[in-house]
Amino acid sequence: MTKLQKWIVVGLTTAGLGLGAAAASANMGHCQHGGFDKEKFAQHMQQREARLHAQLKLSADQETAWTSFTEKMRPSPGEGPKHEELAGLKTPERMERMAEMMKQHEARMTERVAAVKEFYAVLTPAQQKVFDDNFMAGHKGARARGK
Repeated sequence: MTKLQKWIVVGLTTAGLGLGAAAASANMGHCQHGGFDKEKFAQHMQQREARLHAQLKLSADQETAWTSFTEKMRPSPGEGPKHEELAGLKTPERMERMAEMMKQHEARMTERVAAVKEFYAVLTPAQQKVFDDNFMAGHKGARARGK
């Protein structure tokens, strides 16, 4: 994988899904700076999840896939480095840790892509359109820019 591809994966993790990246940001000490509230973010994500669920109008047969999908998309407990952990390292060690984090983010992104594909496959074409239009709402990705 090229460096550009790795940066794209990291960018997608941060901008596209937001779930794991925001949790990682919270663990990196952003709460200390007053810029991130874990509880508020969790509430916001639950609201977005509920809104998407309602818009998809899932059948009873699709509910199991939805539950599996949402569980796989949630951030893992402790996902991301602790700010103090990085602050105490010398620059080469910090860079090595950051490279390791990129690998972890890439692996987690790969898992999330698989979860999206698995869930997307059980949706009807109309539901896929709703999902396409709403899953990344607020992130203004390439799809939104291309319109």
